[in-house]
Amino acid sequence: MLCLIALVAAPSLVACSSGERQPPPEAISSLGIQLEGDATQAQLSTFLDHKPREWAWAGGQFDAPDDRAPLAADTPQTFAWHADPADFAVGNNASDVAMTHLLSFASGSNASLLDVFTTLNEYTPDTAAWHELLAAHEAITVSLTTASFLGAQLPVAGGPFIGQSLTFTIE
Repeated sequence: MLCLIALVAAPSLVACSSGERQPPPEAISSLGIQLEGDATQAQLSTFLDHKPREWAWAGGQFDAPDDRAPLAADTPQTFAWHADPADFAVGNNASDVAMTHLLSFASGSNASLLDVFTTLNEYTPDTAAWHELLAAHEAITVSLTTASFLGAQLPVAGGPFIGQSLTFTIE
């Protein structure tokens, strides 16, 4: 019986002893996309069910870092952006609008380094995510796609819309 208890507890002990902070299970979607802010799995599924359209002002523009910037390897960089809500999101509906953003990090050799779905206007990779980006050892492109939900619904006028992409290196 003691052996059975030890076998059941072993994975927990190993996970706790690693020293590396692991994201809570609800923070990673079933698709391997990291959820941040108030983003939900239901929003992500709806977002991915719609083909993104070109519309840069609604898709978003990066405020930081600068395009083609070399980033220091010792500290995770904060990626910040702004996007305008869809036209329907003015007046009485504004408080019901939830803007969501999909950040997709890719390199020449890996089309899916890291994907983050968030309701926030900035993202700082945690230690594990930063190490994934560091491990690329080549230029990385991050693209921004934004959608405006009205309650739990994604109206046709809500996107998703393709925003800016930028390229950076980590040195």
